[in-house]
Amino acid sequence: MKQRKLSTLTFVLIVALLYGCVPAPTPAPAEVTMSANSAALAITGKYLMVFHACDTSAADCNDWQNHQVYLSQSDDGAQWNIVPGWTPYAGSVPDVIRRGETIYIYTPGQVVRYHLDTGILDDPLPVSVKGAEGFVDPSVFVDDQGRLILFFLYGRIGGDPAGCMPDQTSCENRFGSATEVEGSDGLNFIVDELDRATVTVSPSGPIRTASDPDIFFDGTQYVLYIAYGPSISMWTSPELRGIYEPSTSLPEGMLTNNSGGVAAGYFDPITKQYWTFAHFTNENRMTVIRRAVQNNLATPITEGNWLIISSDSLGLTTTTNIESPGFAVNQP
Repeated sequence: MKQRKLSTLTFVLIVALLYGCVPAPTPAPAEVTMSANSAALAITGKYLMVFHACDTSAADCNDWQNHQVYLSQSDDGAQWNIVPGWTPYAGSVPDVIRRGETIYIYTPGQVVRYHLDTGILDDPLPVSVKGAEGFVDPSVFVDDQGRLILFFLYGRIGGDPAGCMPDQTSCENRFGSATEVEGSDGLNFIVDELDRATVTVSPSGPIRTASDPDIFFDGTQYVLYIAYGPSISMWTSPELRGIYEPSTSLPEGMLTNNSGGVAAGYFDPITKQYWTFAHFTNENRMTVIRRAVQNNLATPITEGNWLIISSDSLGLTTTTNIESPGFAVNQP
């Protein structure tokens, strides 16, 4: 979801209705621009980043159906290029992970798998999460047993899962996780016990929306980013499937305040630095992805920390919004 400009107004409402009530649909064949016979992609970068994009001069970018998923790569985390040979496909709010010789790209209700050993790019396939009546904003992680774990925001039937129903003065947004079913290769999951985090949301309060979880490990603890609109709250737990609590080292647990949201995080074990990717929209400008590098997560990200990754630096038009980064290291 995109800084609530997208998700609250259009995307999450449609997704909530779709995924909160019925199984996630597979995109119509006309929307799918890949096939199982696709040529091998030139994936050579050390790091991978997915995002969705939309050219504002050619489409209504508030309509999630106009979003296209892109896969990019980098050797340093700062300079990014779209993977040569990549054909964007219809999708929104992506996340990416590599496990063994397969790269998995998740969007709400579906996954695309690229097989590095064969060069085959699968068509989008539906994803089921048993125990979740509806789920949005998937973030994927590989646990210590090699299983894929999905973190997600529970859907809200008939309403925006990021906020409250129109007649509610407050509500709780629930963030859960689900474990991959053995042998399903990323298609089937079962919800883990308890919620990973809950956030009290109020249309008139300080937290009006909460969505877009992102999970990563920093060597000592698990870190969960949750978007409060264009801001990032940080939560931690000593266990992957534990109960996450807001960071006590940050003011009110906030890593950013109105300077970037819908984030992806990474801890580099070599430099011992934290990388945070987020998207940001200036008024009357295109949405860009920005990266901040910190030695610790004890202080909020300041404006001077950000490095801009723009659409034109990726070879897209200057009228294109790029949003919702998902990050992974390109190694088995």
